[in-house]
Amino acid sequence: MAAEATREDELSSNPEAGTAPDPAAMRAFAAKLDRANLKKVGALHFAMVMGALTLWGAAVAWALTTGWVIAEVAAVANAVIAGTVIASTLHEWGHFTGARLADAPSPVLETPRNYYFMFDFKMADADLRQFTWMSWGGILAPWVLVIAALFFVPVGVTSGAALIATLVAKATAASHFEVPIVREANACGDHAAAFGRGIAGGLEKSGRVGNLTGLAVFALLVLAF
Repeated sequence: MAAEATREDELSSNPEAGTAPDPAAMRAFAAKLDRANLKKVGALHFAMVMGALTLWGAAVAWALTTGWVIAEVAAVANAVIAGTVIASTLHEWGHFTGARLADAPSPVLETPRNYYFMFDFKMADADLRQFTWMSWGGILAPWVLVIAALFFVPVGVTSGAALIATLVAKATAASHFEVPIVREANACGDHAAAFGRGIAGGLEKSGRVGNLTGLAVFALLVLAF
């Protein structure tokens, strides 16, 4: 009874206390939170990419100025790390861009999962078109990065070849895994089911295909240049 009286007093002193939240105000708050999270995640990913590139550049300078084998090994290792960080980051931003271009429900997470997964794609609330746009964004972004690297990365340097090969490996793995899912989703009309079957059957295999392709590209570049 005391609780009911307290509630009645609250409603009498504040008539708006018992009303439902304003939908427009809730949407505005969600949009503001989304922008804040986007800036936070963007700053983190920018720092990751710049840090990886800087470490690789420092290792390349060390290798070129000293000629030491250990410096060359460090440069190649840092190239693989940089390629992985950059490709993984751009892959997720490609997915995010595709989702936003299709107006798919895709709120940005406050903190990325596993460093890269930056948004929550609402599979149940998205339609097939939105899923397709989201998927192709992540598929194409790594290949755009590969093309850019061919123009800006010194292929004649061993670690430069390693960087390009790593980018190719990541792009190949993403395409090998995601293109069949998108094709099946558009064939059957059920993107959630197609994604579930793809996750269960092909992730590790796509990683192996990507790694083998990367090794082949690295060998080809080293022999050619």
